[in-house]
Amino acid sequence: MTNPAASPVQRRGRGRPPTPGLEERRRAQIIESAVNVFVERGYEATTMADIAKHAGIGQGTLYRYVASKRELLDLVFDYVVEELVGAVQPLLQPGESLSSPAELIGRTDAALSALRDTFDRRPELLSLVLVQAGAIDEELKLRVLGLEATVARMVTRLCEDAQDAGFLRPGVDPEVFGLFATKMLLPPGLQEVLGHATPDTRNRYRDAIIDLVEHALLAPKWRNGQ
Repeated sequence: MTNPAASPVQRRGRGRPPTPGLEERRRAQIIESAVNVFVERGYEATTMADIAKHAGIGQGTLYRYVASKRELLDLVFDYVVEELVGAVQPLLQPGESLSSPAELIGRTDAALSALRDTFDRRPELLSLVLVQAGAIDEELKLRVLGLEATVARMVTRLCEDAQDAGFLRPGVDPEVFGLFATKMLLPPGLQEVLGHATPDTRNRYRDAIIDLVEHALLAPKWRNGQ
C-alpha cells in the first residue's frame, strides 16, 4: 500500500485563478488610455505613469504588457490603422464586382461618409495619425505613409474593378488616380485636426471628390446617370 505521506503533495497555487479574456481586455484598456493621454498631453510630455493612472492600474501591471512608451505608441498606431481601414475597406472592397457606374459613385460616397463618421465618433484618431505619430521618428513617418499607401491601393482596386466593367474612360490609370484621390483627403483631414472643419467645408470636399469621379473617371456615356 502506498504511503500517502511519501507521495508528492499537489498544492493549489495561491491567488485567484486567471479570468478568461482578462489579458485581452487589459491590453485594450491600456491602448485606449494611451490614445487619450497621447492626444491630451502629447507624446513627449506623456509618461508611463500618466497612462497607468488613466487606465486605473499600477505601473508594474502596465510594464507587464508593454516594455516602453515607444512600444505602446506602436500599439496605438496599429489600433488607429485598424479603426480607419476597417471603416472603409468593406465599402471599397466588398468582394463583389461593380454592377453599375452608380455603384462606383455610391461606394465612394459611402467610404467618405464612413471616414467622416469615424472622425466624428473618435476625433482623436486623426490627430494621432497626422500630427502625433508623424512627428515622432522616421519609422513612424514611414508607417503613416504605409497607411496612405493602403488606402491608395483600395481606391486603385475599386478603379480597376470599374475599368474591368467598362465604366471608366480610356486612358485612366487606376494606380495614379488611387494615389491622387488619397492625397485629396489630406487637406480636409488637416482641417479636422485644426478644428476648422464645418458641415459646409465637409460637403464641399465630398462634392468635389464625387464630381471628380463622375466627370474625370467615367466614360462619357455613363456620365450624369446615363
